[in-house]
Amino acid sequence: MTASVYRPQTEHYERRSVTAAKRLLIVYAHPDDEAFGNAGIILAARAAGHEVHYICATRGECGTVDEHFLAEHADVRALRTAEQIAAAEALDLGAVHFLNYRDSNMPGTPDNQHPEALVIAPLADVAERVASIIDAFQPQYLITFPPYGGYGHPDHIAIHHATLAALAQATWQVPQVYYSTFSTTLLRIIITGMRILGKNPRAFGRNGDIDVVRVAEEATPITTIVDTRHVIPAKIAAWKCHASQGGGMTRVPRFLWGWFYGSETLTQVTPAPIGGRTTLRFDA
Repeated sequence: MTASVYRPQTEHYERRSVTAAKRLLIVYAHPDDEAFGNAGIILAARAAGHEVHYICATRGECGTVDEHFLAEHADVRALRTAEQIAAAEALDLGAVHFLNYRDSNMPGTPDNQHPEALVIAPLADVAERVASIIDAFQPQYLITFPPYGGYGHPDHIAIHHATLAALAQATWQVPQVYYSTFSTTLLRIIITGMRILGKNPRAFGRNGDIDVVRVAEEATPITTIVDTRHVIPAKIAAWKCHASQGGGMTRVPRFLWGWFYGSETLTQVTPAPIGGRTTLRFDA
């Protein structure tokens, strides 16, 4: 007997009706991906009058959470949903669209095989859900993960493929599509430092499950820069909404905020980039 395929209902947390002519759609996997990845870009777009929606594929059920964060929440799912709603307020998102697949956790964990996990879901099903939101929202800009998903998280990779499939089948053709990306300079410094200290850069992070060497190798090239200097305090406030995932940890001295937090970078996918790096201005 064939097991049934999990097909959740998308839930739309809508804060206002869509009236803005220009629109940006962010498509990621977990609560916090939008803030840690592109809080500055979201805030810059909002400041320029663009509407911004976030498609969040899971509720982040497998995120590592210290016990004290669960005091007022039934479980990790409820906690991270609440954090996402708070971040939506801080970022002034117009809506968050929860696809309601289950967090798949990191590679090789039992959660990868959970019947409700995003990585188990048929690509066509996930793509259809994303395409329906693209067609309803009709964004001028869309940002999603690059092929390796930033640091190799299975859900990041899955939503990357689903988003590309959705873009191919949607009636609305998004004029400008980007991948989130970053400079690898700091990563290479970290790799060198870890090796000097006798630590393994292929087993980085709280759980030792991030391969920093491969992260640097897989990063897509920077083609596009967004100035976020004018929204740095609001950007940090949005991070803090995801406190259970380390969002409250802002250890960079204030006098260095402009250098560390003053811009965010992207890889332009559509249309194909021509020449060197460009600056994306939402107020142009």
